[in-house]
Amino acid sequence: MEAVLDFIRPYLPENTDPLSYLRFLLIFILSALILGFLFRLIFGKRSNLNYAVSSAIAIVCMYVVNIVIYSSGAKLDLILSPLPFVSLKEGYLHIFPIFNAGFGAICSEVLDMVILAFLMNLLETWLPKGETVWNWYFFRLLSVVLAICLYCAIHLLLDTVVPVNLAQIAPTILLIILIAMLLLGCLKLLVGTALAFINPILGALYAFFFANVIGRQISRAVLTTLILTALVCLLNYLDITAICVASAALLAYLPLILIALVLWYVIGHLL
Repeated sequence: MEAVLDFIRPYLPENTDPLSYLRFLLIFILSALILGFLFRLIFGKRSNLNYAVSSAIAIVCMYVVNIVIYSSGAKLDLILSPLPFVSLKEGYLHIFPIFNAGFGAICSEVLDMVILAFLMNLLETWLPKGETVWNWYFFRLLSVVLAICLYCAIHLLLDTVVPVNLAQIAPTILLIILIAMLLLGCLKLLVGTALAFINPILGALYAFFFANVIGRQISRAVLTTLILTALVCLLNYLDITAICVASAALLAYLPLILIALVLWYVIGHLL
C-alpha cells in the first residue's frame, strides 16, 4: 500500500492525501456495481435506471480519456474547459467546489451536465448495441466522441447567442422547471392513470416524460446527472479539489482507463 501511495503522491496537489484518491476510487467502483446489480435485480436488464448508470460511467470515461490525452501532451483546452464541474488552470483540472458555490453557479453546472447526459443517453439509444465486445466498445466510444462534440458545439453556441444577463439566471429557472416536471413524473406508479382523467394537462406532462423517446431521455439524463453530482459531492467531501494533468502524471492515469472501460462494459452491457 505504501508503495502505491508513494507512486501517486507526486501527481497530486499539495496537502492532498493520496489515500483519499484510492478511497474515492474504491467507493466509486463499489457504488456503481451495487447500483447496477440492484437495478438489474429489481427492474430487469437494460432498464432506464441501468441506462442512467451506464451513461454516468460513460461520462466518467470521457473525463478520464480526455485527462490522459491532455497529459500525453495534446492541449485539449477547448474540450476540457467546457465540461461540467471542472475547470482547467495551471496544469490542474480543478473540481467544482459544490459545497461552497452559490445556488446559481450550482444550477448552471448541473444544467450543463443534464445537457451532456441527455446527448449521451440519446446517442446510446440510437447507435447499435454491437454483437461482439469490440463492436460494443466501438459504438459506445463513438457515442462518447459524438456527445462531447455536440456538447461543445451547443456550449459555444449558447455562449455566443445568449446575453450575459440572461445566461446568469436562465440555468436556475430552467433547472427548477425541469426538476418540478420530473417530480411530477416520479408519481407515475401511483397517479399516472388517474392524471389523464383528473387533469388533462398533468396527464400530458406525464405522457411526455415517460411515454415518448425524448421524455425518457430527459428522465434518464436527470438520473445520470444526479449520480454524477453525487460523485462531485464525494470528491469535495474527500477534499479532492484538483487533478494534475501535466505530462508527468500520465502513468498514474493509464490504469484508470482500464478500470473505467471494464466497469462501463459490466454496467452497460452485462447488466
